[in-house]
Amino acid sequence: MSLPLILQPGEGQTVQIRTSTCTFKATGQETHGHFGLFEFVMEPGTDGASPHIHKELTEAFYVVEGNVELVLGDRRIVAEPKTFILVPENTPHGFSNAGQTPATLLILFCPADSREQYFEGLAELTKDGREPTQAELLDLMQQFDQYPATNTDS
Repeated sequence: MSLPLILQPGEGQTVQIRTSTCTFKATGQETHGHFGLFEFVMEPGTDGASPHIHKELTEAFYVVEGNVELVLGDRRIVAEPKTFILVPENTPHGFSNAGQTPATLLILFCPADSREQYFEGLAELTKDGREPTQAELLDLMQQFDQYPATNTDS
């Protein structure tokens, strides 16, 4: 039987990815695989995710604070707080914080799978300022249904 989960601000397992912080608010383990919800905080001038696709999962974003530059297919928009974005599978998308203040995104993944392991892997690859190789990034991405947007045929 599942128990209710309450996480106050600042609570939840957190990983550091360069200058961004990802906090796991709900993982597939807690939701029986239905969804994962992560809080992603980016410092000003931070690249969050380069354009990519997911073949089997739907992703949704909700901007909590700051302005987030989103790439969605051929569109590039600046999303203000309270903006919601639904990204169906096979849709190229990415995000960054080109603004002057920190930005916070809620990221929802459906189904959840073990999506937190992707962020844990990315945190490990970038630990202590390390720059991972393209091969390391591609290997990690492909383990978790993530593919560069320029490689949508594979």
